[in-house]
Amino acid sequence: MPAHEVLVNLEQSTIAHAGARKWRIPSGRRMTSTRLVGVAPVLCGVLAFVDFPQHSSYRVPTKRPYLLSELRCGLPGVDDRIRNIHEHRDPTEYDAIADSLYQVFLTARNLAPTRHSTNCSQHPNGPVDPEPPQGWGQCLFCNKNRRVGNPRARSGITSAPTQYEIPPPPYSHERLLERMRQFNEVVFELHYRSSDQDFATAADLVHGAFIIARELSRPRSASRCPQHPGAPLDPAAAGGPRCLFCAANDIRASRTSPPPQIRDLPRPPPHRRYRLSRPAPHHDER
Repeated sequence: MPAHEVLVNLEQSTIAHAGARKWRIPSGRRMTSTRLVGVAPVLCGVLAFVDFPQHSSYRVPTKRPYLLSELRCGLPGVDDRIRNIHEHRDPTEYDAIADSLYQVFLTARNLAPTRHSTNCSQHPNGPVDPEPPQGWGQCLFCNKNRRVGNPRARSGITSAPTQYEIPPPPYSHERLLERMRQFNEVVFELHYRSSDQDFATAADLVHGAFIIARELSRPRSASRCPQHPGAPLDPAAAGGPRCLFCAANDIRASRTSPPPQIRDLPRPPPHRRYRLSRPAPHHDER
């Protein structure tokens, strides 16, 4: 209700309470100061129960409205491409889908909190150690310094997710549809005040969908491996030719990780302080 109508209704109720019940205010007539004095107590009592919008210190992050709009605009086209693939599909049909999903992932990644590859304070985006010892971090530079015996090199243990989610194999079209359904449900609930965890979940889901589409776009090989559809053959594998990646995983699992070899740096000899002695006094014997 507009403000002037509220004032008119309050004035009418006040005057009616005073005894003039049949009195009406002509349309367009303003309230005088005398009438306003009688209405003021009632107006203050009503305004005490009015629920005004409360201002908060929250501010929408920069570019979040634009990125959220871009995410919702690019999602329907990708869904249509995935659902329109026929039953006898070719791996090359997933190339365009993987490219589109990667563009959607870039938008979702910009909405989510920043993730570093190593979780290291000195080299946050440095190379990752493929086989770090137990209890060590993932920074290759810090681990190398620790291996050569530098005691000041310490790589922090992973306390936050460093990489986006990679779904485990096998990969199929049905799993891609299921992953896109989950992603659509999460995006539907997103708004300007959504938490960082919600945006991080959306980024993980679309990254998993991109990984599935990328694996499905690889050409089929003679290995017929359900986990690695486009993997090459290893002719020297035990038991005959088989998937190269699966054979490498079996060899790696059969080996035990050796303890890290830390070399001692050559230490300089301790510094000795030499005390100069005064020469003995020379006496002339005559």
